[in-house]
Amino acid sequence: LVALDTAWASFEHKYIAELIEIEEKARRLIVQAIEHERALQLLEAQHGDTEALQQLPEYCEELKRLVGCIAHLNSVANFRRKGRDDLGVDVLSDAVLTLRRCDGSEQGGEQDDSLAAARILATDVVESFAAMRDYLREVERCLERVDPHLCNNLGLVARLVDWEESWEVGTRYVQREKLLNGVCDLVSAIRVAQRLAPALTQMCDDCDVELFLVLPRIIWLRFLAEPREHRMELLRSLLPHRFGEQKDGSSVKPPRLWDAEVEGFVEKYHCTLQSLVGALQSSSAAGAMSADVVQKLAWEVLLKRVINGAGGKDICGSLAPGLGEQAKAAVEDLVHELERWSIELQRHCPEDWNQCSAILVQCLSGGSPKQKPVPFRV
Repeated sequence: LVALDTAWASFEHKYIAELIEIEEKARRLIVQAIEHERALQLLEAQHGDTEALQQLPEYCEELKRLVGCIAHLNSVANFRRKGRDDLGVDVLSDAVLTLRRCDGSEQGGEQDDSLAAARILATDVVESFAAMRDYLREVERCLERVDPHLCNNLGLVARLVDWEESWEVGTRYVQREKLLNGVCDLVSAIRVAQRLAPALTQMCDDCDVELFLVLPRIIWLRFLAEPREHRMELLRSLLPHRFGEQKDGSSVKPPRLWDAEVEGFVEKYHCTLQSLVGALQSSSAAGAMSADVVQKLAWEVLLKRVINGAGGKDICGSLAPGLGEQAKAAVEDLVHELERWSIELQRHCPEDWNQCSAILVQCLSGGSPKQKPVPFRV
């Protein structure tokens, strides 16, 4: 019996010791992050939060280590999302540079909706990182309350969810300049469309389900009207199989910029537009209007049609008295074709589309505010 008691006591001692070690090892991830955050605080206190500080090698190294710790924590504790551990400090660096470019443009007197959209997306990256740092400063005071099963710490998980979501958007949109320009251009175009069709403003304010049917139509119509590189980049990100891709710095161009079906859609749009322009020019309403004004009127006819839908008032009739039945039929035929492409845009990769539509709504609403401050939770 004495031997049994001794063996059992030895087993319990090892078991308890290993449990303690496992718990300490789990908490060590947070402790390491706290140490790097504290080092950043000291450097910021010594040098001030200036651009020169961002270039300091010691600061850059500590920043990189802290982001690495947060990414590791995210992979372990963030059960509500993907738990990505591949989001690096370059996401933060590019977001800061984007904000500086926005500041420089604004100081130069440039103020537009596209600039605001870039600022909103970059600010999300910076603020989610700042919120994570705030959490680490708070939790340092009560480490004994941290559950070693890190996914059980609701406050930590909430911060990590926000961090991963914001940095994932930053990786996809802020770091890819052409794609960011495409989003900014689209937000600016939607603002113009809101002035032409007040119903769109109401959809955005109410986040109406109809908005998510209208958005892909506007994306396509914007591209069809003028397929610039950044507009094509936005579509390529959602429908990569439809658009050729040229690597940066490569002198070899793809066989075509988009596939044969997209080419047919582009041609159909231009035929419809010319039909509209011809009908407008022959109508009494056109009068002595210049060709550019007539072209603009034709574009507005199409834009209002895709926003207001078939149930809206007769846009063709109200904008262009005397518009031929042939032109009206061409518009309806284009809109019918547009629906097919809009559905493909939403369904090819629903996750990418949901992310894209979410950031568009966020930019159009002026940037959804972060959740109101709540009492600190471990």
